[in-house]
Amino acid sequence: MTEMATANLIGSYNYALVAVSVLIAMFASYAALDLAGRVTAAGGWTRTVWLLGGAGAMGTGIWSMHYIGMLAFILPIPVAYHWPTVLLSLFAAILASVTALYVVSRRKMGASRAVAGSVVMGAGIASMHYIGMAAMRLPAICQFNSFLVILSVVIAVPISLAALWIAFHLRDEKTGIGREKLAGAVVMGAAIPLMHYTGMAAASFTSSGTPTDMSHAVSISTLGTAGIAAVAFIVLGLALLTSWVDRRFAAQTLELQEEKLQRSEAYLAEAQRLTHTGSWVWRVAGRDALHLSEEWYRIYGFDPAEGMPVWEQRLRRIHPEDRAKWKGTIDRAIAEKSDYEVEFRILLPDGTVKYIHTVGHPVLNASGDLIQFMGSATDISDRKRADEERERLLASERAAFAEVVAAQRRFRDLVNSVEGIVWEADVPGFQFLFVSKQAERVLGYPVERWLSEPTFWKDHVHPDDREWALQFRQTATAEKRDHQFEYRMIAAGGSVVCLRDLVTVVVEGDRVTRLRGLMVDLTNHKQAEEALHQAQTDLAYVNRVATMGEVTASLAHEVRQPIAAAVTDANTCMRWLTRDPPDLKEAHEAASRIVKDVKRAGDIINRVGLLFKKGTPEQELVDVNDLVREMIVLLRDEVSRHSISVLTDLAADLPQVTGDRVQLQQVVMNLMINGIDAMKDADGTRELTIKSQPAENEEVVVSVTDSGAGLPPQQAEQIFDAFFTTKPDGTGMGLRISRSLVESHGGRLWAVDNSPRGASFRFTLPTKAKTKE
Repeated sequence: MTEMATANLIGSYNYALVAVSVLIAMFASYAALDLAGRVTAAGGWTRTVWLLGGAGAMGTGIWSMHYIGMLAFILPIPVAYHWPTVLLSLFAAILASVTALYVVSRRKMGASRAVAGSVVMGAGIASMHYIGMAAMRLPAICQFNSFLVILSVVIAVPISLAALWIAFHLRDEKTGIGREKLAGAVVMGAAIPLMHYTGMAAASFTSSGTPTDMSHAVSISTLGTAGIAAVAFIVLGLALLTSWVDRRFAAQTLELQEEKLQRSEAYLAEAQRLTHTGSWVWRVAGRDALHLSEEWYRIYGFDPAEGMPVWEQRLRRIHPEDRAKWKGTIDRAIAEKSDYEVEFRILLPDGTVKYIHTVGHPVLNASGDLIQFMGSATDISDRKRADEERERLLASERAAFAEVVAAQRRFRDLVNSVEGIVWEADVPGFQFLFVSKQAERVLGYPVERWLSEPTFWKDHVHPDDREWALQFRQTATAEKRDHQFEYRMIAAGGSVVCLRDLVTVVVEGDRVTRLRGLMVDLTNHKQAEEALHQAQTDLAYVNRVATMGEVTASLAHEVRQPIAAAVTDANTCMRWLTRDPPDLKEAHEAASRIVKDVKRAGDIINRVGLLFKKGTPEQELVDVNDLVREMIVLLRDEVSRHSISVLTDLAADLPQVTGDRVQLQQVVMNLMINGIDAMKDADGTRELTIKSQPAENEEVVVSVTDSGAGLPPQQAEQIFDAFFTTKPDGTGMGLRISRSLVESHGGRLWAVDNSPRGASFRFTLPTKAKTKE
C-alpha cells in the first residue's frame, strides 16, 4: 500500500482537446487584436464599456483555452475542480486582459509602458494558470519543477510583450479580416499555449492514500468540456460580432463625417475664392510650410503641382520695398509669441503687384514653446485700389467743394455788389430766407431783421400800396408766373423808397415753394421822372402858348364874331323897345340872341384860358368826340383862312377815356395845326379829316389825316424826335410833346403816309386806367 501511495502517475494528452485549446487561444488572440482597435477608437464612457467588455470576452477566451488544455491532460485517477478557485483564475485572466487592452489602446506605447504592461499581463496569465491548477481535487500529490515554473513565467512575459506589440500595431486595421491581424492572431494563439503547456510540464503527480477534500468540487464531463469550449467560442464570437457592428457604424459615421468634411472643405475653398483669402500654416523651426490652401497658391502665383514653396521662395514674392517691414513683423511675433497682422505688397513674376493683408496666430505646445504659426492671407488689391480711387474722388470732391465755396463767396460778393436787393423767400408765408447786404443801404434795416421777422415785407410796405401789392403778389404766385411790379416801402428813417420788384417763382413738383427776386431802388429814378414830367408839362405849356400865339388872329376873329352879333342884336332890341307900342316879343328874341352870343364868346374865352393855364394835370373822364368838336370850333377861323375843309367821322357811343382834358386838347390841337401847316401851300383839295373809333384792348383810336405833301421820305420816325422839323419857322417840339403826352396817358402816337397824298397821325387812348406795374 505504501508503494501504491508513492507511485508516480503518468498522464497523457487528448490531442483533440489540445487542438481545441490552441484554436481557442488563436480565436481569443484575434478577438484581442480586434477589440484593441475598438477600445482605441472609443472615447469617454464608451471607451470604458469597450475596455471592460473586451477584457471580459478576451479573459474568458484565455481562461477557456487554459481549462480545455487542463482537461486535455488525462491522469489514471479521477480529477475534480474546486469551482471558487476556478472563478478566481477567471478573474486573473480578465485582469490580465484589462491590462493588455488598456496598454495597447493608448495613443503612444513607449518601451517602459510596454514592458510594465507585459510584466503585469504575463503575471496575470501565470497566476491564472497556477490558480487554475490549484483548483484540481484528486487523490494525488502535485509537485512542481521549479525550473519549469520559472521558465513558464519567463515565457509568459515576452509572449505578453509580443502580444502587446502586435495588438498595438494592428489595432487600426478597419476593414475585412486583415491578413496581418490574422497572422498576428496565429502567432499569439500559438505562443499563449506554449506558456500553458510549459507550466503543465512543470507539474508531476504522485498517488496518495490521503482522503481528498471534495467540498465545492465538481467533476467535468465530456459534455462539460464541450460546453466550456462552446461558451468560449460564443463569447468571443459575440465580442467580434459586436466589434464588427460597431466598426460598421463607425465607418458609416466616418464616411458621413468625411463627406461633411469634404463639403466643408469645398465650402471653405469656395469662400476663400470668393473672399480672395488663402489659409496657411508654417513651422517656426526651419520656417517650412505645413499647409497652403489652393487660394493661397492662386494669390501668390505658385503652382501647387510643384510642391510647397520654401521660405526663400515665399520671401522673394514680397515686394522689395515691403520686405523689411514684413520680416520685422514676423520676427517680432516670434520673439513675443504673439499674434501679428501686416499689410504689404507682393510682386509676381509677370510684374503684377498685389496688396496682401495677413493675420497670423501662434501655436504653442504643452510646454509653452512656439512651434507653428497659422493664419490667412487676403488679397485686398481691389479694396486697396477702390480706397485709392475713393481717396482720389474725395480729393476731387474736396477740391470741387472748395471751388463751390469759393464760387459761393464770389457769388455772395457779387450779389452784395449789385445795386438792387437780391432776395429769396418761402411760400406761402413770404418770410425771407436770404437778403443781400444792399438791403441795409437802401432801406436802413439790418439784414437780421429781414430774416427773423416773418411779416417784415408786409409790415414795411407803404400803407397806400400794401393791400394791392400783397394781392398782386399772391395772385401771381398762385398762377405760377414770373412777375414784376412797383410799390413803395417805408425806410428806417421814415422816408419813402420806391422799388421795382422783379420776381421769379421756383416750382417744385406742381407747387411754388420759393420766390426769388431783385428789388431795384427807383426813388432817384422816380424823382427824375417827376422832374422830367414837370419839365415836359412846362414845355407843353410853352408849346401851347406858342401855338396859341400862332392862331391869335383866328382866336380874335372867333371872339369878335359873337361880340359883333351881340352888338347887332342889342341895337335891334333897342329898336323894338322904342316902337310905339314896343314890340316886346321881337325885343325878347333879340335879347335871347344877345345872351347866346355872349355865352358863345365866354366859352371861347374859357377854352383859350384853359390852354393858357399852367397847373398840375388832373385826371377826369373825357369824351374824345366833344374834345375834337371843341378844337374844331377853336380853329375854325384858321382852317377857313387857308380854305381847308374839316371832315369828321366820329363814332357814336364812343367810350370815355381817363386823362387830363387840357393835355388831350393840346394833342388834338397840335395835330390839327400840323395838318393845316402841311396844306397851306398845297394845290388841289385841302381836307382835314378827323376820325374816332373803338379799338382792341379797350382803347379808342383817333386819326387826323391831311391831304398835304405827306411824310418826309425815310424819316417817318424821326419826325417825333426833339427839335426835328420840316418847317422853316418850326421848333421841332410839337410832335415830340404830343407823343409824350399820349404815352403818359397809356397810349401811343404814330404816323403813316396817306394814299394818294398826305399823312395820317393816329393815337390811341385806354378807356380804363392802366394798372400800376
